[in-house]
Amino acid sequence: MKQRSVLARSAVLGVTASVLATLVAGGALAHKTFLASPQAVWPAGQAVTIAMTSALEYPDMESPLAQERVAIATARIGTTAINAFDFSETETSLDIRFRPVATGYGVLAVVTHPRSGEIPPESVDVYFEEIDADPQVQAAFHALTGSPALMRSYSKLTKTFFCVEACEGHAAAWREPLEIPLEFVVSGDVEGRFALYQDGQPLAGHRVTIHTPDGQYSDAHTDDAGEFSVAADISGEVLLSAVWIDLPESPDGIYHSDQATLTVRLD
Repeated sequence: MKQRSVLARSAVLGVTASVLATLVAGGALAHKTFLASPQAVWPAGQAVTIAMTSALEYPDMESPLAQERVAIATARIGTTAINAFDFSETETSLDIRFRPVATGYGVLAVVTHPRSGEIPPESVDVYFEEIDADPQVQAAFHALTGSPALMRSYSKLTKTFFCVEACEGHAAAWREPLEIPLEFVVSGDVEGRFALYQDGQPLAGHRVTIHTPDGQYSDAHTDDAGEFSVAADISGEVLLSAVWIDLPESPDGIYHSDQATLTVRLD
């Protein structure tokens, strides 16, 4: 099954941006980091606890993220922002707890600090395959003297949708971007219609991956408005994922990826 395409903002050794267009959509990327809410609708006045976890396959919950990796945590219910959180680590997740001060549609978003590392020379070709890198990109890297490691960094950008008391009222929490680097929002009035935003703007022509509760996944592409649809026969707690790769100005630079996920329940 096809899983990835790539889109880049910059050129490598004079190769044009159109040639370098690359995007990772995460169907078979190593670990998926996501937010898991045990309830789609929380009672009014009750503390909300949502788990941040990482696993090889969705919806498994395998590993917690350390609290010090959290760069941004923000929540909104209706039009009311929430910025006070309690964190606790379990064997499988970092639990994020907050008390809602309003009712209606809610969102929690967590962004991690960038993490960097090396891809060893013997694994570089596997990495290039994962990101569907253009042959000219690969050739530019392999033309480097010796057998260097590939330098990469990445950030996790996670969101989840929920409701407090009822999914009623102002739906800004689901429809408006929080202006994090890469994120999903609800689009239009038809259930299963979403949009992918980058830096607060719709991202067109980009591949996303739709993960279902039974461990299956499929791909979709955003249209000219950055929108896409989840098939009507898909239901339950669904994970949407997309990855943007920033190619360096030269092939010996750092390849940075923003890895975005959204969990949302579809009826």
